Amino acid sequence: MEIALKHGLWNGDCGISLQVPDKWNTTVLPIDGYKKRVLGKDSLRRAMAPLEPMLKGKKEICILFDDLSRPTKAYKILPFLLELFEAHGIRDEQIRFICALGTHGALDNVAFRKKLGEEIVERFPVFNHNPFENCAFVGKTRLGTPLMVNKEYLSCDLKIGIGSFVPHSFCGFGGGYKIIMPALCHIDTIEYHHGTLLKNYWEACYSIGEYIDNPLLEDVKECGRMARLDAKIDALINTDAEIVDIFAGNPDDLYLYMTEKASVHYSTKTPGKADIVFVNTYSKANESVIAISLAEMLLKDTGGHIVLLCDVPEGQVIHYLLGRFGKHTWGRLSFGEREKDSRVKKVFVYSQYRDRANEWWFGKSEDTSWHKDLNEIIHILEDAYQHKNPDVFVLPDATIQTLNRGE
Repeated sequence: MEIALKHGLWNGDCGISLQVPDKWNTTVLPIDGYKKRVLGKDSLRRAMAPLEPMLKGKKEICILFDDLSRPTKAYKILPFLLELFEAHGIRDEQIRFICALGTHGALDNVAFRKKLGEEIVERFPVFNHNPFENCAFVGKTRLGTPLMVNKEYLSCDLKIGIGSFVPHSFCGFGGGYKIIMPALCHIDTIEYHHGTLLKNYWEACYSIGEYIDNPLLEDVKECGRMARLDAKIDALINTDAEIVDIFAGNPDDLYLYMTEKASVHYSTKTPGKADIVFVNTYSKANESVIAISLAEMLLKDTGGHIVLLCDVPEGQVIHYLLGRFGKHTWGRLSFGEREKDSRVKKVFVYSQYRDRANEWWFGKSEDTSWHKDLNEIIHILEDAYQHKNPDVFVLPDATIQTLNRGE
């Protein structure tokens, strides 16, 4: 059985051909919205219309965008935003772009061009957010988050963010005001929110797709309002990272429009549990530990194997808050090497680009096995299950899928 999977989002969509033995009981688990129509240019152009009233009299404009750890194809949206600007006499010298990357590593010129397109980088100034400097104190939220935000952003009188509305591990969904908190904040601000608050409200927050009565999400919203984000453009995407729905307007209205749609769209029906789970990482390949967490929940109680597909040259994202920077040197909130779930016998990692310094994301060396040949992993698993026909699940993009608990 051959299964074609999209892979290498920011590297030419190289794709993966997964060849599984015919005798295995293999089921591909798509998101519920996988048949939703991809939006064309006319739909994207019409979607910008709600921003028109915001443009009158504006002098300095800041456009925020997310980094390559998010699947937003900003280059497909920006031409229609710029059309609107031009129609209202906004000049190029009034506009700047800031990559809202939180405590991730800065993007270079090549990465900017992948995210924004060639024209944007050559026509406008594009900056990285610096989470260590050049942030101003705005105030404290009701939950005590000391909000410090990028000064360049604060100096502008029109502030627009562009991103994707996708599942998130402790805010329910990414997108919305997350382009401000954590993405445009000082590391001290992020440390409090991701550390103190998450610890205090762990039970209420830590579950992918849970957005109702979520204190951390409400704190994110409050931060965004305090920082005066005027508008947000967010895309609902499929597992090919193509736009199937879009919102442009007041960020508070975004949540009313997107949350219920997203809950259904990314939901994945799961027919029982599996012996082997293949998890592809397309949208967030450089945060592929997300896929391991999802796969663990799909394994049988008797245990099984996970195959993580993350064959991307950029490897895992540089993370100054959670990352590792030496043999005994970690970021402020790093959790150390991943502990193996009791249901996991072994995690197989398929990648041509092994990165020893960042293997800790996936687990201890005795719990993981790295391979440059995917067929080699298949042969190992064939030997392990030679006396049975294993139940096998394949998730097309486990970095944005949620599990349907009704199944």
